[in-house]
Amino acid sequence: MGRERSGCATDPSDRPSPRAALTASGRPDASSAPSGSGEPIGSQSPRPAGPAPKHSTPGCASAHGGGSRRSNLRPALFMTGRIALMLAGIAVMALGIDVVVKADLGNSPISATPNVLALGFPAVSFGTFMLGWQCFLVLVQVALLRREFRLVDLWQIPISVFFGLCIDWFMALLGAAAPTTYLASWLWLVVGMAVLAAGIVMTVVSGTVMNCGEAVVQAVVRKTGARFGTVKVGFDLACAALAVLCALVFVGHLAGVREGTVVCAALTGVVVNGYMALYGRVRQGARRWRAGSGSRADEAAASLVEQS
Repeated sequence: MGRERSGCATDPSDRPSPRAALTASGRPDASSAPSGSGEPIGSQSPRPAGPAPKHSTPGCASAHGGGSRRSNLRPALFMTGRIALMLAGIAVMALGIDVVVKADLGNSPISATPNVLALGFPAVSFGTFMLGWQCFLVLVQVALLRREFRLVDLWQIPISVFFGLCIDWFMALLGAAAPTTYLASWLWLVVGMAVLAAGIVMTVVSGTVMNCGEAVVQAVVRKTGARFGTVKVGFDLACAALAVLCALVFVGHLAGVREGTVVCAALTGVVVNGYMALYGRVRQGARRWRAGSGSRADEAAASLVEQS
């Protein structure tokens, strides 16, 4: 049983041969026959006290060393995957925003206010207003969470820079592509909302630093216990209302805010709720599958032990 527990098989040469205890006449040798005490009959030297020496092989040592390296590498790989998922989610969000902008039915709520301010103050770029808007949202989080705000969440600022770069890159990639009819514009808007919601869910599921807008929503969720998608709807409506106010004050008309902005504000959170529910079902299914695989592996191991 010691060999089964250690996982290392002893060298076959260490095992006593069944014929080693037989004499030339075919009878068992008295010096090798076991007695009731477990000592060879006729043996004059007692067995030394203390634990029996452990046999180790280079293969066992390397196996244990490899397991230790794998256990140390696993958390690093897990964190790397989470960060990669977060960055991918930020990029997907940027693509969704660009598709909504191309629909020409109004900007998405999270970027509507910076867009309107850029229209009102052409000397300042849209990216600069977007970065200022994201920094403002970080201050909102600090006001909501206070002592619960983590210093690591300040990484939202460089993430906002990455977010802006992705928006510019995808906009250049889309180029002159744009809908030609009002119906096509609505199709673009629906696709953009679906892509934007998918990016939001990816950043939330990653469990790392989220984009500033989603981080504000998450802060409200932590304080109130409400559903993420529900709070997201309220946040988007507030952003749309602020964009309307800025358009009326600084531009003089509803530039950058149209019916598509209101639809995005009302429905993006609903789509997020649907994605989160689907993710929950997939995660529960994966857990049941792992539990079933583990029980089958335990049964197979027990069967092997019984056979041995």
